Amino acid sequence: MTPLVRFGVQGTAIAVLLWNVARMMWTPIFWPFAAVLLMEAVWLGFSLRKTPRRVDTTGSAVLASSGIAVYPVLIAWIVPGPYIEPTWRFAVSYGVQLAALVLELWALLSLRDTLTQLPEAHGVIQTGPYRYVRHPLYVAYIVAFFGSCIGVWRVSLWILFAVFVILEWLRARAEERVLSKTFSAYRSYQTQTGMFVPRWRTLREVLRGV
Repeated sequence: MTPLVRFGVQGTAIAVLLWNVARMMWTPIFWPFAAVLLMEAVWLGFSLRKTPRRVDTTGSAVLASSGIAVYPVLIAWIVPGPYIEPTWRFAVSYGVQLAALVLELWALLSLRDTLTQLPEAHGVIQTGPYRYVRHPLYVAYIVAFFGSCIGVWRVSLWILFAVFVILEWLRARAEERVLSKTFSAYRSYQTQTGMFVPRWRTLREVLRGV
């Protein structure tokens, strides 16, 4: 049953990513985002070939992971475009999303083919942005969505954003349960590194190095 769930959830995520890439290809300013999403889809495909040491297929984990996978489709359905917004707000929105894209790319380059949609145990990553927080990729997703909300500014989108943050938190918690059960190194990593925000000790070390 677990392989079917993995293939179903991750296959859905890949399909939605490719759908999003196709939509973005019509607008040149979104090409950098399309390139990163395509990279993400490729690595999700490669990770399906690997056998994880443990997978969380509990209801909450599958619900959160599946919900996040189809979220772009849900947004397009509930808040359809085109959007006509002030230029300044679009500029702020684009800047925030671009910053999130840099963090997303940095996290993806650290994860590579250990990237998964479901919470799985492949190893403990502590390089790149994972030196500072345990879930930089999810932080990037949340910041990118926040940037979209600034640009579009619809009540319905802000509600979707709030639900999205909850789903990402649920997925992160499920991922941590799997990793802490599988790797003792992860339990140590948890005590040293913040979940979504760097610990003060980590920030001090970064500031010392500047």
